[in-house]
Amino acid sequence: MIVNAYEITLEVDGVESVIQLDDTYPSIEDWKTATHFAFMLARHNYPEAVHIDLVSVAEYEAEEYEEYDYIYEAPMAIN
Repeated sequence: MIVNAYEITLEVDGVESVIQLDDTYPSIEDWKTATHFAFMLARHNYPEAVHIDLVSVAEYEAEEYEEYDYIYEAPMAIN
């Protein structure tokens, strides 16, 4: 099974931040949902931030999962 990974670079009030995600997260399906998740994560971690800008998005196959035949999605859990 191919697992797509995403590296989203955001600039939070002038400081670059790289967020790495993959589609084993329940809400990540493609680059668009990964980018949205990264923005929401940045807004959660920096609630006082004035500017959060997208710098870049990279999509690639996650090599760390290649040895597995099948990977289950992570279950959605709210604590």
